[in-house]
Amino acid sequence: MRWHHPWIRKGGQALIVCGVGLVFYWGVAGYQAPHPREPTPEAKQAQTRPAHEVSGPVLTEMRGDRVIRSFSAREFAARRRSFMAFQVKGVEDAVFQDARLTIHRYTDNQERLPDSLSEEVSSLLKGVISKPGTGEAAMIGTLPRVMNLIFEPVTLEIYLDKVVVLRLVAGSARIGKDRERIEFRQAALENPVALQKITSSRIDWSEESRAFEIPGEYRAETPRGQAVSSGLRVGLDFSFSSLSGGVSSNR
Repeated sequence: MRWHHPWIRKGGQALIVCGVGLVFYWGVAGYQAPHPREPTPEAKQAQTRPAHEVSGPVLTEMRGDRVIRSFSAREFAARRRSFMAFQVKGVEDAVFQDARLTIHRYTDNQERLPDSLSEEVSSLLKGVISKPGTGEAAMIGTLPRVMNLIFEPVTLEIYLDKVVVLRLVAGSARIGKDRERIEFRQAALENPVALQKITSSRIDWSEESRAFEIPGEYRAETPRGQAVSSGLRVGLDFSFSSLSGGVSSNR
């Protein structure tokens, strides 16, 4: 930044004015407030800007000529985490926009549905984050320590042969550092084969129970009708068990 002062061409007055200006400038520049100040609106906006952005990360895992897993997103961004007015170096959230994950199994290989959704998703994302690349894509492989994996929104599908046996669509999803729980918000869980659908504001995948858990209220829809209840556990094979003993009400 350049500082411009009008030059007063009246003998010694020019030196006096310049001298006072320099003393004032260096005094202000060298002053440090004893306590952190509230960040300005501009600073707050800068904190939310992504550190890195990559368009269209895509990964497909094959076994022979068959797809085992696939992942795609319209955009990827690594956002630095902030505390007050400070950004924490080396700690970032990985954010995927419009993410889509598919998991494939094949009955002629005597394969069943996956036991662990977390293992499947973690395997995919590990491949995405560590995938070698050039230019902007290379930034994914050099990320600092990632605290959370975030999807906004996300679609997850599990195929048995060429048939979708489970679909989950959510407005957002978050995977924490321990990878023990995946939190889906504004989510719909569906079995397209049996025409069963469950919607809730929150559906979690629990690695401990190896099932989806709905701690709050949910709406269940089947060809026989609808029901509203709370507390449900749903397996990857769309089996049901009570989570909190909620009582359903038919509608």
